Amino acid sequence: MVNLTIDDKQVTVPRTATIYEAAKLNGINIPILCHDKKLKPFGACRMCLVEVEQMKGRQIPACTTPVTEGMIIRTSTPDIIKARKMVLELLLLNHPLDCPVCDKSGDCDLQNLTYEYQVNSNRFTDEKFHHEIDYNNPLIERDMNRCVLCGKCARVCDEIVSYGALTFIDRGIETKIGCEFDDALNCEFCGSCIAVCPVGSLLARPFKHKARWWAMTKQKSVCGYCGTGCNLTLGVKDNKVLTTIYDEDQGFHKGQLCVRGRFGYQFINSDKRLTKPLVKKNGVLTESTWDEALEIVAGRLKVGSSVAALATPRLTNEELSLFRTMLLENVGTKNFDHAAGYAHSALTEGFAGSFGATASSANILDIQKSDFLLVIKTDAYETHPVVGFEVNMAVKNKGVRLSILSDKRGKLSKLPDAKTLVHMPGSEVAVLNAIAKIIIDEKLVDASAASIAGYAEFEKALSAFSAEAIAAQVGIVASDIKKLASEYAAAEKALIIFPTGQAYTGHNADLANAVANLAILTGKYGKEGCGVLCLSEKNNSQGAVDMGFYAQDGGLNSLQILDACAAGTVKTLFIAGENPLVSYPDRNRVKAALDAVEFLIVSELFLTETAATADVVLPVCSYAEKDGTFTSTDRRVQYIKPAIRKNVQIKTDFEIFSDLISRLGGQAPLRPAAQFEKIASNTPGYFGMSHITLQKDGAFAPVKITPAFVTPHALATVAPETGKLALVTGSALYHSGSLSQYGEGPMHVCPEGYIELSRSDASANKIAENDMITVSSATGSMQLKAKVSLRMPAGVVFAPYHFSTAPINTIWSGAPVTMVTLVK
Repeated sequence: MVNLTIDDKQVTVPRTATIYEAAKLNGINIPILCHDKKLKPFGACRMCLVEVEQMKGRQIPACTTPVTEGMIIRTSTPDIIKARKMVLELLLLNHPLDCPVCDKSGDCDLQNLTYEYQVNSNRFTDEKFHHEIDYNNPLIERDMNRCVLCGKCARVCDEIVSYGALTFIDRGIETKIGCEFDDALNCEFCGSCIAVCPVGSLLARPFKHKARWWAMTKQKSVCGYCGTGCNLTLGVKDNKVLTTIYDEDQGFHKGQLCVRGRFGYQFINSDKRLTKPLVKKNGVLTESTWDEALEIVAGRLKVGSSVAALATPRLTNEELSLFRTMLLENVGTKNFDHAAGYAHSALTEGFAGSFGATASSANILDIQKSDFLLVIKTDAYETHPVVGFEVNMAVKNKGVRLSILSDKRGKLSKLPDAKTLVHMPGSEVAVLNAIAKIIIDEKLVDASAASIAGYAEFEKALSAFSAEAIAAQVGIVASDIKKLASEYAAAEKALIIFPTGQAYTGHNADLANAVANLAILTGKYGKEGCGVLCLSEKNNSQGAVDMGFYAQDGGLNSLQILDACAAGTVKTLFIAGENPLVSYPDRNRVKAALDAVEFLIVSELFLTETAATADVVLPVCSYAEKDGTFTSTDRRVQYIKPAIRKNVQIKTDFEIFSDLISRLGGQAPLRPAAQFEKIASNTPGYFGMSHITLQKDGAFAPVKITPAFVTPHALATVAPETGKLALVTGSALYHSGSLSQYGEGPMHVCPEGYIELSRSDASANKIAENDMITVSSATGSMQLKAKVSLRMPAGVVFAPYHFSTAPINTIWSGAPVTMVTLVK
């Protein structure tokens, strides 16, 4: 720690602090335009000038000057005030005075500082800039006439997003922020540049002219898309969510969001939302009353064991817990599940066997505290972009080494010194087992490993996984596997990351066991910067597991439930928020099941493809209209409260389940807070939590690890077939599940499904970018637009699974790899 004096105030601050940070820590305001706590000091704007007595009163930038012992600093002397006024005059010299029509008005740092320092005239004169405004981007409007050259947009794009879409162009008075070759902006559309821009140079087009800053209320919430658990602030006016608002102090990610979190909020107030219950009469869904609809549903649920349920992990913990209670105690069935039954198996089967807990042994904060990151599949960036930002910062700012094991290259492969081992699709588990064998053979095992349960059987089973044998099977050089093994074992702190989800059927219990075996073998678990982090797909996937909403004690899992519907043993199916016709594998199988089941109940935000086949449809609230808790992928439990008032004609899922319990003769809690009290009393790691204690920052639910080795078994690799390509499914960067289809932002930049293939395969099949291609497999055919890219290896094609207009489950049966043919 360092002792210094700021404006006659004695303060003690960390030795690594700058003068600006020292002042801020002690409540002393220094004006600034170019600083953001996530970014490296830059010193561009010169608004933060201060005087330091030891430097003979010289004016220096507070944001780039480190503190030293005994410093005496003055932040607002007459000379400093005069200098800041001159800086503002120079900034306003070429800046258009169009505040009345600028969307940033009220939230503009330049406007606020001009007001604060009473700069009501300008001693300098010059011509205003006349840069052409870029209206071409669907989400981001660029007006460089308003730019103050703080550089924050270019820096956040480089340092955190690691895309580098923006940079300084030209020199001197002609300097401006632009794109390569001064072209239009074409990037990831995360909106980070908009968030950090201190003026109206970068604007969110979906929000433009919707409301003034001061007219909105700012409501704290948690993103409703992926499992990262990003905190966000919703801008609300007239009971509508109009935008997301940046707050650099919010969450572990310091306000950073991806394209989905920043621009995908429109589904909340969509005109397509269901507003009244629907009941099928004479084969047609017609509007009904809540009393009629719930009475019909309650009547069907009374048949007990012939009832089954599927739920989305986007429900709150309270709703999932209450739904489970209703099914077990009031209906009398164990047949319930979520996420197609396999997307949670890495936790419920894999980690349960390896760690004795259905949760990851590491958290997101460990990424930047590690020395070595092993990422399984580059899709981890697409599935969880903000976690990808953490990886970017770890590699670029902290010097963390990165290795990737994947069936294709990706964004993470472009990071400095990143090493990507591209293997045949579906063979990652075999490679991980080969790494484990090398670690044992080279005597790189942690001293504690031999005493852990299952070690002898594990070591014996690895005899079939020699580096040379596996390399020949999966298309990787054996020496690369050996090098990866030695680097992982040698690292003092190493972390393994892998994504899961309904499009990743191969990321199951076998994969979870394989990565957990590596961590246990080398002793890299249960300590900072180490362990395994499973990136769960939905915003409350971990919560759904914690609440026990999956097949247990002889209950049927999701796919077994569908088979039982087709066979007639399940007669009533309740689907809460899932859309199996689009997101579950093998569309024909799903459709046959839904057509065969006697009675189908669906609670949904929209009339999805699945809801359209139901006998009763119940309209429900979005996350922005209810209170409860979500548990992120690293078991961070966070409270959400309503950001807007719900439509009086719709109900929360909690209200629906409570009403049904009452109609079935039970007694349900009146409020989610009461249900959470029950959760906290019987869920490991949740003890002591309550809605009140979680309201500010949430809390981590600790994970107790009991390590054990799980014996691997031989997994057959998919053999290439002449004239066919290997299809792998997954997530697109701009989407999460099928919900993001209803967010206008994601659909602006990625509106339809596609098939992504390598240049060599495109050339061999005479396929060009955007050609319509007929893709055929053993289960069906469909047409998709071609996307030719450098990241795909020859013989492998990729397709996202989000789109109802192009449901990939038409040709995908659920296998990790599907052989397909392409015809132009």
